[in-house]
Amino acid sequence: MRRVSLVFTVLGISLLVLISCTTNDNTVSPAEFRVTLAPNVLDSTLTDVFVHNIKKDQYQLFITLTDVEIQHYHPAEFHRGSVYIIRRKDGNPETKDQWRDELWKYTSMKQGIKIFSSHGLDFRTSPQEKNIALIADTTLHFIDATTHTTVAQFYPAELSPFHRQDTRIQLLEWSKDGRSFWGTMCKTVDILSFFCIMPEKWSVDSYNVDTLRIQSTDFAVNPESGLLVYSDYPAIFDVISYESIKKSKIPIHLYLFDLKSGNKKILTTTYSKQFKPLWLSTKSIEIDNPAGKGRVIISI
Repeated sequence: MRRVSLVFTVLGISLLVLISCTTNDNTVSPAEFRVTLAPNVLDSTLTDVFVHNIKKDQYQLFITLTDVEIQHYHPAEFHRGSVYIIRRKDGNPETKDQWRDELWKYTSMKQGIKIFSSHGLDFRTSPQEKNIALIADTTLHFIDATTHTTVAQFYPAELSPFHRQDTRIQLLEWSKDGRSFWGTMCKTVDILSFFCIMPEKWSVDSYNVDTLRIQSTDFAVNPESGLLVYSDYPAIFDVISYESIKKSKIPIHLYLFDLKSGNKKILTTTYSKQFKPLWLSTKSIEIDNPAGKGRVIISI
């Protein structure tokens, strides 16, 4: 059953507090490994796929491939020894075939298998490699990561009962236990609503946020708690608009918003720059220092 939460904002103000994570804080597991792509130095038609051990800051060459969609904003993921990666296949002009994006999985033994193919796609694999959330042809698919079959799919109108026209789906992330998946519904640069899907029953919770006027990527949802941190940093379309904002010294506020209750408060303020928030736990986030350089941790 879909439960719809209408948003009524309640404004409050809190002070910025520097903290360290405590042992009783419910931590949000950060990524331990990241996939990095680089053109092969000997052959420009090839792409070297590296696995980056973030904690040790070490890179290891995993595999070298052709047709990797290196320009994609989210081209690859690493899960339990395997790399999931998007490859773009050019169409055949003679047969009028269009280009296709293909999602492939490469195991630790470097064995590759094609999972899905579509005219453009985006994906997120659950931490346990049980399901893959995948956008193709404006539809959200959930793919069984073992059988590669579609187990559920959702159209935009099913994910946002508030806005049904000219909206697009944006994938965010899975909860660490894989029991919920989060995404947004957008219209041009505006985020209109967030949604949470529970694979156990394939139920959908939708949260209307158009009154928040989120127009940039300067936000982060905690997939465990449904808490949202976001700023009112305006949309950037080109270098000129970026330089204009940078010189204007306009105040940029960082907000905490509870998607489930609608409660809202200001966390801190900076000028003419983004915060780039990152959840460290259900009670703390890391952001760019509002008063200077580097990163700081603030409490919720």
